[in-house]
Amino acid sequence: MGLIEREFKLKVERARFHHLAALIEINKAVAPKWHRNKLLRASLKEKRAFIAFMGRIPAGFLVWTKDFYSHHFIDLVLVHPQMRRKGVAQELLKAVESICPGNKLFSSTNRNNIAMQKVFQGAGFIKSGIITHLDKGNPELIFYKKVPPRIAAPKPRPRPRPKRKRAPRKNRRSKRK
Repeated sequence: MGLIEREFKLKVERARFHHLAALIEINKAVAPKWHRNKLLRASLKEKRAFIAFMGRIPAGFLVWTKDFYSHHFIDLVLVHPQMRRKGVAQELLKAVESICPGNKLFSSTNRNNIAMQKVFQGAGFIKSGIITHLDKGNPELIFYKKVPPRIAAPKPRPRPRPKRKRAPRKNRRSKRK
């Protein structure tokens, strides 16, 4: 891998509180009228967010909840407009799939958000339902993906304790006298 490829390598990590400014900037670039600062702070506090970097540049983020009928639900996926079509959303979806404890993962998008529908379909999600009356004239499409169960890593066997060498009994008794 060359220097340039290394500098622009896509990586996803758990978002931490020091990433808040980057999340807010991405949010402003994508949807300047929507102020989600309270949601972003809560998701960081509860460790329910991932952030993607293209090299060292924040490229997008994902926020999920754990309370959609006891299943994980991807609440928000935002990719900076200049970072789109580079696999950022797909990698964010893979990250949340990797920590999903159940076998079901849900998300949604508006009917007019064709780009996000294509992202979901490309990631193996299928349409699961529809919710009307959230946005007038623009129903919410629900998407579902069956996530393979996570295989727990085998627990390491405890290392046998080294046996202590004891002095022969005669020596121990003789020392006590």
